[in-house]
Amino acid sequence: MNDTFENAVTPEIWCERLRSQGAEVSARVLRAKARSCGHYYALGRVMLLSAEHVEAILSVEGAQVRKGGQAIRTWSRGK
Repeated sequence: MNDTFENAVTPEIWCERLRSQGAEVSARVLRAKARSCGHYYALGRVMLLSAEHVEAILSVEGAQVRKGGQAIRTWSRGK
């Protein structure tokens, strides 16, 4: 089996890992970002994210956050 798939975990676990690095993000928002850019594995109703998926999601989000030095999008919903 592919090592990348074996190391894929749920958005909740990724959120815990990101929190330990100082990034506050909810599993719900991480799922929405993954769906919007298509970077995730799905097994039935379960979403799994690999390190490559999270890196791609953060890269897409990072490219959208800065425009002319001002934040135009944030990770939290409703802002």
